[in-house]
Amino acid sequence: MLLSILTILLVLLSGLIAWQLTLWYRQQAIKAQIKHYLNIEKERPLSRLQTLINQVGDKHQQEFAQQFAEAGFYNFPIARYYLVIKFGLITVMALAVVLSNLTPLIKVCVASASLVAIIIVPNILLDLRKRALITKVSRQLPYMLDMMAVCVQTGMTLEASLTYLGKELEPFDKDLCFQIRKTATNAHVKGLEKALMNLSERLPTPEVRSFVLTLIQNLQYGTSISNVLSSLAKDMRKMQLLEAEEKMGKLSAKMSVPLILFILMPIVVLILGPGIMQLSVGGVQ
Repeated sequence: MLLSILTILLVLLSGLIAWQLTLWYRQQAIKAQIKHYLNIEKERPLSRLQTLINQVGDKHQQEFAQQFAEAGFYNFPIARYYLVIKFGLITVMALAVVLSNLTPLIKVCVASASLVAIIIVPNILLDLRKRALITKVSRQLPYMLDMMAVCVQTGMTLEASLTYLGKELEPFDKDLCFQIRKTATNAHVKGLEKALMNLSERLPTPEVRSFVLTLIQNLQYGTSISNVLSSLAKDMRKMQLLEAEEKMGKLSAKMSVPLILFILMPIVVLILGPGIMQLSVGGVQ
């Protein structure tokens, strides 16, 4: 009888302990979830590094992202860590120069060259790529104008045609497509006229300015736009052809300098060389 009572008490005690442990585990799980969502838990070294990077790059992150986008690198993740990578490379190069066995003069030269290469050269490369991208997009603009004229003739609005072309021209030219999509997005948010002005600021070329002024005049005066876009595309193609002919005309003048240096001068040396050598030998005798 006593044994059975003790057995029952042990079972009840075990159940009570298990119930208390279950409640405690649930409370700990809830606290852990709350800490996780409120970010109260202790930061790990990687999370601290991420926070430091975000604090350092927040001021310039948008500027660097804009620079990479203007150079044709869209959604480029390195723009977030661009400044931190520069500082890291400068630190590594400084330590390498200080710990090297080079002479002080060579250390100064190497440090100066490294600073120029790390700080200035990437910005120069981005600027060169930006200029090349602007030129390429401007040359592809007549094709987009023809497509836009067709869209307007079918009854689409300017905003709808920009949105449509931003999707359809992706295989043709991703850079032109990005500019069109950005203009269409700005048109829905800020208005078409403001979006077109932003486009002319991003692509400061005569072709883009003509396109922007044409659309703004259409918005202000309500003139027919399809025929104007077609004629504008023809004028742009004629201008591109004239520029190509002008470059071909200048090519002969540019080729005269290497012809004189590398062809005419060796011929003069070959003609006058033997006579000069004979005169010098005769003078010695």
